Amino acid sequence: MYENDLDAKYKGALSMGVPGEIAGLYKAWSTYGRLPWKSLFDPAIKLAKDGFIVAPYLANKISTNADKIRNDTGLRQVFAPNGELLKSGDICYNPKLGWTLEAVANKGPKAFYDGVIGENLVKDVQEAGGILTMEDLRNYEVNVMDALAVKTMGYTILGMPAPSSGTLGLAL
Repeated sequence: MYENDLDAKYKGALSMGVPGEIAGLYKAWSTYGRLPWKSLFDPAIKLAKDGFIVAPYLANKISTNADKIRNDTGLRQVFAPNGELLKSGDICYNPKLGWTLEAVANKGPKAFYDGVIGENLVKDVQEAGGILTMEDLRNYEVNVMDALAVKTMGYTILGMPAPSSGTLGLAL
């Protein structure tokens, strides 16, 4: 898969696995959560739809990544909506993110893993040369495992087990 382009395993559509964050957050919420699922999304939905002021740090990152933003339709819609890169003090809107978060808030992870959101993601990934499928999304399962622990200098430091980089972080 990476024979002709070794960088593809680190960046681009072939470098990704099935996005597990929504399923993982839902699992954590269903086990430990006290607030209504939908309420967890309300602040982010409001920011995405109503916009937020671009802080100097974000403006710097937008400027630093100008070429990437201009060459990517989705990034361009958010960070250069009128053809000009957003600057510090501008308002940043992301209505598509707001719609996506609203769907997940109202319908749970199924909206992502077995709905229009997932279908759109698969389409975009495949158009970019990736191999993600709806079957991959539908078959995704959260795998809860114990954290790795290292005791040092009177502290216990926890990290994620392989295949994450938690073991590397703990080794440092």
